[in-house]
Amino acid sequence: MSPRTTAKSLLLSIIAGSCLPGFLCAQTPDLSPMSPQLRDPETSAQHDTRMAWWREAKFGMFIHWGLYAIPADGEWHMRQHKMPIADYQKLAEQFNPTKFNADEWASLAHDAGMKYLVLTTKHHDGFAMFHSQASAYNITDATPFKRDPLKELSVACPKYDVKLSTYYSILADWGHPGGGAGEPKWDKAQEGSFDDYINKVAVPQVKELLTNYGPIGVMWFDNDGTGRATPAQVARIAEAMKLQPQTLVTPRLLGYPGDFETAEARIPMLPPEKDWELCTRANGSWGYTGAAARPLKNLLDELIEAWGKGGNVLLNVGPDRTGIIPADSAARLREIGAWLKINGEAVYGSTRGPFDYLPWGWTTRKGDMLYLFVLNWPKDGALKLPMTTPVERAWLLADASQSVTSETIADTTVLKLPATAPDANATVIAVKLKGDVPRTRSLLYNKPVTGSENQRSAGTVVNGGTGGDWRIKSATGTLEVDMGRPQTFSVLRLTIPYTEAAKLLLEVKDGATWKPVWSEENPKGISFVKTFPPVTGQIVRLTVTSAKPELRVGVFELFPPL
Repeated sequence: MSPRTTAKSLLLSIIAGSCLPGFLCAQTPDLSPMSPQLRDPETSAQHDTRMAWWREAKFGMFIHWGLYAIPADGEWHMRQHKMPIADYQKLAEQFNPTKFNADEWASLAHDAGMKYLVLTTKHHDGFAMFHSQASAYNITDATPFKRDPLKELSVACPKYDVKLSTYYSILADWGHPGGGAGEPKWDKAQEGSFDDYINKVAVPQVKELLTNYGPIGVMWFDNDGTGRATPAQVARIAEAMKLQPQTLVTPRLLGYPGDFETAEARIPMLPPEKDWELCTRANGSWGYTGAAARPLKNLLDELIEAWGKGGNVLLNVGPDRTGIIPADSAARLREIGAWLKINGEAVYGSTRGPFDYLPWGWTTRKGDMLYLFVLNWPKDGALKLPMTTPVERAWLLADASQSVTSETIADTTVLKLPATAPDANATVIAVKLKGDVPRTRSLLYNKPVTGSENQRSAGTVVNGGTGGDWRIKSATGTLEVDMGRPQTFSVLRLTIPYTEAAKLLLEVKDGATWKPVWSEENPKGISFVKTFPPVTGQIVRLTVTSAKPELRVGVFELFPPL
């Protein structure tokens, strides 16, 4: 996964077009009709059949484990410290994880409510965590452990109804000559032909993974943000993938689409309309560092937001050098599993909810069922939904005997809840509907936009996040939106990726005068949800002042009070 983001790594990632933490790996390749794909053309029905198990699963376990567990400094230890291959390889002599137990890992995934498991079979350091004939630099041949953990997991996972999947760093390999062609080398031993590396290491190892370990659910290809395969090299990878044509693939070949998009460590404000997956961490690190597990509330809030936005969640644990998943991470996973035993009906097989924003939580859909994940319990017991669809019945998933009454007031449905939340972390309410619920979007959605510069892309900020960012080279930019008629709003959602903002200002036009609605000096972060007293107006203006020339705006949304 990505290292700690620095200014240098940010610049390299922008140049390389890679995915940084929190951003979708949305690939928009410019490929000719003759460019190779990872599988033969398929119909929409065939694609849906392949995706069916993954869409039902919704939740998986990510496992970052390798030689980097010894220094306990994260999976980028080798590159961050510019360690020569010979020095890093010495870690293999110390790697003897005798406490590893495949059944315990698969059982933990099951107890957590996870339906698939993804092991880092080779991270960017080039060390294979399976028995490979293509390179002796692997856990079976190069360590005193002499065992193949992937083989043992391939036996254990089916016992617990967990689908085995494999992470493989396909374009970055700091441990073999020629690996990671786009990364500046720090060791002469890394020099060599990238094509030879693809032919002699990467493709043979992909074939081994797809041949020796039974059905593989996902081939979770990754890169370090610098490599890029040629069409001819991808064609060889595609040929290897034919060994298991049903296997799903991530889009991280940099320029070649996968079966779903990925977001890393932060949920996008507006995820894609297609299938996507959040990969995030149970304890703040990917590879083992000794970091403490995150609080349950913190984790559930993140998981529920991803599910409410239609995504899957791949939650990472980093086992230590002995093969043990840290006890606090394991405990937190079991707490999530206990919550899912009560509320899993609202998660597994669900799709994104119809509301792009709610002040109290998120929703999912399954047929005529709407599920409300209440993260902030209303003090007055009145939970409001921006819909008029009739409600047949509503109840608490934690206690089906507790019915929830509802009434429609104007254009809002109000559910009357108990005085206190049954679950202080997240309570789920099931709502059986008598009809469909229209999608509710930002008041600015697809409205005319006037940008101070680059008018061609200014409209992207209000159209659901498609088409990339509005990007200008000036230090100050304005976006003016005409909503067509007066609207009342009280919530701003905004993203300013890669922009070091000095000031944000939202204004509304009153006759010939612009009146301030909200402003902030030197805002922290890149994503904002801001609330303010309700304001009514037809034309609004956002001004972004950057600390440095060049700024971007990704999402600009306004929502009415609820």
